[in-house]
Formats: sequence, C-alpha cells, structure tokens
Amino acid sequence: MFSLISCGSFSLAKYIDKKNEDSILLPLFLNDGYLFAVADGVGSYAGAREASHIAIDVLMNLEHQLANRSINRIDIDLIFKTIKSKISELSNTDVAFKDSATTLTFCYVNQFGIRIGHIGDCRLYLKNDNKLIQITKDHTRHQQLLDAKLYTAKQLKEISGKNVLTTALSKNIEMKYDEYFISINELTDFKDENNCIVINIMTDGAHNIWEKRPKFSQKTLSSPLAFSSSLLRRIERIGAEDDHSLISVKVKF
Repeated sequence: MFSLISCGSFSLAKYIDKKNEDSILLPLFLNDGYLFAVADGVGSYAGAREASHIAIDVLMNLEHQLANRSINRIDIDLIFKTIKSKISELSNTDVAFKDSATTLTFCYVNQFGIRIGHIGDCRLYLKNDNKLIQITKDHTRHQQLLDAKLYTAKQLKEISGKNVLTTALSKNIEMKYDEYFISINELTDFKDENNCIVINIMTDGAHNIWEKRPKFSQKTLSSPLAFSSSLLRRIERIGAEDDHSLISVKVKF
C-alpha cells in the first residue's frame, strides 16, 4: 500500500539577521497522495520573500479546491497562472514590490507515480543507489548555452552567470514552466529492495553546496532525516552563501 515513510527538511537564511526568502511546503496529504514543494524568492528585489510565500500558499489551498477531484487531472497551468496573478496583485499594491518574483518546484506523488511542476532553478532529484539523479532542468542562461551545445558543463564552470534565470513567477517575466509525469512503471530503477523511493527538492543554494562534493553513503541517501542533517551540517560548516532549503521525502509503493 502506498504510504509516506519519512521526511527531512531544512530552510536556512543566508545571514542570521536576514529574512529567509525561501519557502517550503512539507508533505501535505491530498487525495490519497502527498504534495510538497520548495520556492525560492528571486533575490535582490523587495517582495521576494512574499512571492515565495504566495506560491506555497496557493499550493496549500489546493486541498480545498480538489476535495472531489483527482490531482492526476489537475490543471498545472492553472496553478502557475494563479500564482502569477497573485504575485502581480502584490506588485500592484506597492511600487517597492514591482519586481517581486519567485521560482517554484513542486511534486505530487501517489500510487500512480510522480507529477512535477517546475519553474526556475530549484531542482528535483530521485535517488538511484548512491547517486541523486536530476529530473528537472534549470531555467538559466547556463542551461540555455548547454542546450545549444555552445559550451560544455566543464567550460561553463569558468563562465559567470550560472544563476541568471530565464523565467520565473513574476508580473514582469514571461512564464515558461515545465511539467513532468513519471509513472509507477518508470520508477523501477529508483526503487530500493523495500519498494521505496526517495525524492529530494533543493533550492539553488542547497544544490550548489551539494554539487561541490556530491558523495554521501547509500545509507545516508536512503534516509531523508540523515541526508537533510548531513547536508545542513555541511552548509553550516562551510558558511551559508545563499538561502538554503531542502525537502527530502521517502515513500513506499
């Protein structure tokens, strides 16, 4: 029977005296499945924190909207348009909030598989043995250069602009989101011997730290609590370079 086994998470501001512009949604039980998400307010602009909160609030309110519907038929386009509309309302309330923007990656998992909505540069990974496999694709200038085969990943490490977004949820930015669905039959390679899978969503701050040394034991990666604790300790030891957020979820099919 499909069930939630465990969850680990953290959301850490760059500085102790600075407001965290990330927002997270811990697993929310919805129509026999679980919805969870990470939103990263676009920095350097007033309203970034508020925009990420709006994105999470819209997702939390799905519980009321979908009381008698299957989320497998949910209109993800409507979710993103609703968030964009509410952020636009925020931008219109005060000129200081005119550039409010956020990224968002959310996941809904149930007995049929995994459905993902994604815009920006947060990332969703699935665990495969002792590795994390990136499922989403960044909406960044670097990714555009990779897709165009103008540079290799190694070459881009020497080029600035890694975090320059090409889209986000904002009044002033064209919205181009990705939608993914991975059926239960396609998840075979990601299941362990107990028929469990581990899903991780990280903001760019968190996955930038993880990528510098992306090696954890299979035991650690198999436990959301152990992985979140280990990555958080690494961030605290190195020193926060950004806001950092992670949600790690383990489910059994």
